[in-house]
Amino acid sequence: MGDDVMALIPLKQTAVISPFIGLDPDYNEPSYGDDYELRCRFDEEAKLVRNQHGEEVVSSGAFLFDKLAAITLSDKLTFTNELGTETTYDPITIAVIRDFSGRPILTEVSV
Repeated sequence: MGDDVMALIPLKQTAVISPFIGLDPDYNEPSYGDDYELRCRFDEEAKLVRNQHGEEVVSSGAFLFDKLAAITLSDKLTFTNELGTETTYDPITIAVIRDFSGRPILTEVSV
């Protein structure tokens, strides 16, 4: 299978990723690099997930990205729905879904 193979599920939506690059040395505020777009599927659903500290928190939705997406918990994800409403999310958890051979097929980011 090559890299030109279609994703496991249709990825007909787009998310804008703002990659975290560090803290501003003067103001100690997060700094972000250049935004980029990734094809995705976004499902809005409230559910309980565990954050990086093991605490139960409510997730408002989940993004699915093709293969192994280079997204971190410090990045920002912005999604514009079909009504034109733009929302920016902070990742809560990131899970890589792998096939039986261990290859990454999807990255799930709960927000």
